Amino acid sequence: MQFTLNRRSTVPMYRQLAAELREQIVSGAMAEGYRLPPERELASRLEVNRTTVLQAYQQLKDEGLIASKVGKGTFVLPLQHIETARIPVVRHEPIDEEPKPSVVRPPWSVLFSDYSNRFTYHDIASAERAQRGDTIIDFATGSPNPADIPDDLLRKVSIEAFESREFDGQPESPIEGFEELRALLVEHMRARGVQCGVRNVMVLSGSEQGIDLIVRAFINPGDCVLVEQSTFFPALQTFRSADARIIGVPVDEHGMRTDLLDGYCARFRPKLIYTVPTFQNPTGTTLPPERRSELIDVARRYQCLIVEDDAYGDLWYGGESSDAHRPILLKGMENAGYVMYLSTFSKTVTSGLRTGWVVADPHVINRLAALRRMVDQHTSTSSQRICLELLKEGRIAEHLRGLIKAYRIRRDAAIAALERYAPDEVYWTVPAGGYYIWVSLPDGVRSLDVLESCRSQGVTFMPGSVFDVDEMDDSHIRLNFVRPDAADIDTGIRIIGETIAQM
Repeated sequence: MQFTLNRRSTVPMYRQLAAELREQIVSGAMAEGYRLPPERELASRLEVNRTTVLQAYQQLKDEGLIASKVGKGTFVLPLQHIETARIPVVRHEPIDEEPKPSVVRPPWSVLFSDYSNRFTYHDIASAERAQRGDTIIDFATGSPNPADIPDDLLRKVSIEAFESREFDGQPESPIEGFEELRALLVEHMRARGVQCGVRNVMVLSGSEQGIDLIVRAFINPGDCVLVEQSTFFPALQTFRSADARIIGVPVDEHGMRTDLLDGYCARFRPKLIYTVPTFQNPTGTTLPPERRSELIDVARRYQCLIVEDDAYGDLWYGGESSDAHRPILLKGMENAGYVMYLSTFSKTVTSGLRTGWVVADPHVINRLAALRRMVDQHTSTSSQRICLELLKEGRIAEHLRGLIKAYRIRRDAAIAALERYAPDEVYWTVPAGGYYIWVSLPDGVRSLDVLESCRSQGVTFMPGSVFDVDEMDDSHIRLNFVRPDAADIDTGIRIIGETIAQM
């Protein structure tokens, strides 16, 4: 058997192996009764993890192509659902009393589209919670602590929203969102330094929908998208789904290396530059003003668009009395249309409130609205009304002040715990806002090994490979310091620090 596995492909190794085996079975190269190598033997031969082979074999079992029998190994089943007249029958090591499958399941991997097969789902934290209940100290999940959800405020504004005459008189929303909500979002953006009008704003069912719509509007297969080398992994999934060429730009403690952008743009001619410039996910870094200017200049020069993802921009811990040093939005520095801005309420109110918005040139808003008709028509009317009430009379601003105070305390507690428990060879960012601390591990210490050990002790986090463009980063971990209860932060980081030290 000869196999060709591409170790740099975005397609998981087990799927590549399953595809190679399937092709040899269907072509007749592996005929009915052919005995496949044991998992360990094949894993050793291919220099892959045994789990890779197990997953590939299981996929083919689900498709009714192979079966295993205790004491006899794994072998190829009769291809009853495929025309076999043209397939040369060559039996290898026939097996006595071969079992016949009672049910032939649908061949899922064949039926799923190429589009869906490009996705890899990561949800380490939820898997751990399912196994251990509520005892896990969760630094992994990219959402706020449930205790921080403003239940009383949401209950009050929900009642007010449903009692309003406007709600009764206009139950359906325009595809771009209720004009009153868009007008309030314009005021919100102007307070952040962005000059825009209602025609520049569309309400979304979460900012991830905005990424998806922008990709549909602008990306053809093979188009290049530049991103930070480590970035928001659902965005990577969306770019992969469009068969885009994703190029990671190196980052440092100040975010994307914009001094390299000119060379990247000259060589790859990107259609889009996707960035999280403020309190970046996962690194927590913030792009300084001079780099923001350089990014915009390069985009103008090469006629490529910028997607500014600002999910965490309202969570700035720099100071309460003055906004003098608050990061300036890219959208506030450029008004010709090169920057498309995205944000959401899910990081500041509750992850269950799937409502976000995009600010862009009216040409872009019109195109996104046209594409959206194939998806969901408009954002939930109820969610829009809740957000509308939150934006009225400074309610969201008051809520944010309390949230920022609590999150600043948790950030400081997490940094203090890292200073107390982490070995000297460990380094980390100190974010000026947002959710995340990016931890660099000592040489030779693998993030997945640390995660496996910490899981057994009731602590979870996200490994760096999840966010890496090439899925190869094994030297970083991401800690969401706002997710755990404040009382658990010290204990959780102590376990992580001790685990790293032991390794």
